[in-house]
Amino acid sequence: MLAARQVVSERVNILNKKPMIRKNQSTGEMVAGFLDPESGAFEVAMEISDERDIDEFLEEYDLSVVMISKM
Repeated sequence: MLAARQVVSERVNILNKKPMIRKNQSTGEMVAGFLDPESGAFEVAMEISDERDIDEFLEEYDLSVVMISKM
């Protein structure tokens, strides 16, 4: 069974949102994005395939590793 590819947004408005990395348990696919604590909605910023993608995510949104939660 094929999994649907997630649409990645252009640039996420990160105001009042929590940065997270989400991993699909069945496929192992990982995405980085932001969780809105009020609505519970997760907005995908980019797909993660290796460590360089995580570094790019951190740099693009001016984050540190300590700020990111796993989901």
